[in-house]
Amino acid sequence: LGLGVSPWSTTHGRALRSVTRSRGGSKLAGAHARAAALSARPQRGPPGMRQQQREARGHGACLCRASEEPAVVQGGDTILVAGATGGVGQILTKKLLQRGFHVKALSRSKQKSRELLGDAANLEHVEGDIIRKETMAGILDGVSAVCCCAGTTAFPTLRWLGDNDPEKNSFFGPRNLVELAMQSEGGMRRFVFVSSAGVKRYDQGPPYSILNAFGVLVAKEKAEDFLKQSGVPYTIVRPGRLTDAPYTSYDLNTLLKGESGTRKEVLMSVEEKLDGETSRAAVAESCLQSLLHSFMANTEFSIESVVGEGPDTDNQEWVKRFKAMA
Repeated sequence: LGLGVSPWSTTHGRALRSVTRSRGGSKLAGAHARAAALSARPQRGPPGMRQQQREARGHGACLCRASEEPAVVQGGDTILVAGATGGVGQILTKKLLQRGFHVKALSRSKQKSRELLGDAANLEHVEGDIIRKETMAGILDGVSAVCCCAGTTAFPTLRWLGDNDPEKNSFFGPRNLVELAMQSEGGMRRFVFVSSAGVKRYDQGPPYSILNAFGVLVAKEKAEDFLKQSGVPYTIVRPGRLTDAPYTSYDLNTLLKGESGTRKEVLMSVEEKLDGETSRAAVAESCLQSLLHSFMANTEFSIESVVGEGPDTDNQEWVKRFKAMA
């Protein structure tokens, strides 16, 4: 147990019945109402980004809709990615940039972010710590949606230094982001939270009881519950053990460089019952797809990589799979 193992790539916690509700008076109540009203309303991006949107469409990427329902976000809108230097965060950031979105890449080190993600006209490197709300002043200005991919290891490692243990990183940090989203001017249109397999089963014996030895699943579950009660439109994604580069965690798949290989298809369920491995690329794409479709508001799903061709980046194929979830 002394070996650092990532919580299925830093995932989520068990639903405690007494989750702290945010109390911000009329301002937060107003934010709740605005967020609900805006959850399905499309909004055009700034003029400087519209050419990128048209170019992305020319390469076959439909940015605004894959069904007849209105888009939640579209090319030119600004998305904040928390944990942008992590494995899923890196892939998600690059996917969003390729499809014409403006991205605020949030991490503790702007230098590291620049080294890993490079520079682009629609990329803004933002330095801040989700555990310390005072470092995130104005971070959501102009932001239409948030993707929280942040996390830490399930077992003690050097990544716990600087108050980066599971309770602070996987509960306090996401809670801080949600509270900021609740107060966002105009209302936050979507908050996507990357959680984990096992968040509802850590009290049912191994393997999740072991994974939760230091409380990472409990912390993630509390973050989920806080998000659900916030009034901010949300989508919760629960992957299994993560495979494929970039390898940023400390689990067995990282040590062995685990790959998904022919497992390009995705199995998804609204129940927290899947146990298989999940490609980081599939997790990132499912986050992006969850941003595009209004019917994915206030949903939660597990995701696993299985043998097959899969939906890749095809919006229509993802819609089919989302709507077939049971």
